[in-house]
Amino acid sequence: MSDPAAAKNDTAKSCGQFSTFYVADLFFGVDVLRVQEVLRFQQMTRVPRAHDVVEGLINLRGQIVPAIDMRRRLSQRARAISRR
Repeated sequence: MSDPAAAKNDTAKSCGQFSTFYVADLFFGVDVLRVQEVLRFQQMTRVPRAHDVVEGLINLRGQIVPAIDMRRRLSQRARAISRR
């Protein structure tokens, strides 16, 4: 006979809320409890000789953090640039 507490825990894990997004044609979901924040695009500073997946550096409330191009990281085609 299976453990009812374990079954309840598994059900709770499978009924969570997710933040979903696309990277190229790939669809991803991340548990909302693991999402710290969602940022809009901001200007980046290029990093000479950085790995090709590093798009640049951004200033996030006084902390300098790397911005990773997930299309490159996942070996997807580059995004088409729209000219407005």
